[in-house]
Amino acid sequence: MLQSVVNFVLFAAVALGAGNSELNREVLAQVQRQVAQQQAVLTVTPAIAYPGDAVLVRSNRETTVTLFEQTYPLQPSQGEYVRFIPIPFHAKPGTYPVTDQKNSVSLTIEAKHFPVDSLTVSNQLNSMRQDQARISADQKKIDAARSVSAPVPYFEGAFIQPATGRLTTPFGYQRVVNGVPANRHAAIDIANKTGTPILASNHGKVVLADSLYLTGNTIIIDHGLRLFSIYAHLSELHVNAGEEVKQGQVIGLMGSTGFSTGPHLHYGMLIGNTYVNPQPFFETSPFLWK
Repeated sequence: MLQSVVNFVLFAAVALGAGNSELNREVLAQVQRQVAQQQAVLTVTPAIAYPGDAVLVRSNRETTVTLFEQTYPLQPSQGEYVRFIPIPFHAKPGTYPVTDQKNSVSLTIEAKHFPVDSLTVSNQLNSMRQDQARISADQKKIDAARSVSAPVPYFEGAFIQPATGRLTTPFGYQRVVNGVPANRHAAIDIANKTGTPILASNHGKVVLADSLYLTGNTIIIDHGLRLFSIYAHLSELHVNAGEEVKQGQVIGLMGSTGFSTGPHLHYGMLIGNTYVNPQPFFETSPFLWK
């Protein structure tokens, strides 16, 4: 690519020496276009984010970026190089550099308060959380399902809320079960009656549709670019692993299977194995984030 710029410069020098002003302008314009194409461009959107959110890093060339002292190779997709990066819950407010070998752009993390959600369950239900053998076996299935993702996005526009109902637990709440702090609730819970249709939140490919110990009947959809959605506690599964689905397609029915106190949908979005806030994905396509 660099050689093409050099060739244009040489051609421009010859043309300028020939004294043809119209040709000179055209050659110079071509040289400027070639040079502009070679300039490295790096962007991160949104430029202001919160703990638990995701950002989209984009470049016009193959590169690796560093954020939070971790490196992330961008992957080719539709004529550019991209990568979704999760913002850790423990990220402190401040301005952080997102850097590659040639550029540095700023990402601002602002503070966010996550309330506590207390849950009281029966001893029998609570004991499910202690069976590490079954939990680990299911986690291996989940990790395998999310180990491969399409290099180009299945999705186009914004994601949709996958079920109608009442939002009972928002994203990020700190769970306390029977008075004991538990894991952070890094998804959203939508409650409604058993049998309420569950919709694919965007186009994608089903990579898991199975009955699991804690999450009950569970579906995971790959949306491409290491972006996944998960649908848990369903009463029925209407899709199989390997099936491509369209946004709004009924993939199952709401239920209360697994570790659950009543009919609801546990819906999460993940980058690889890291849960992220789904709300920004509902508002607009991530390719239009600002």
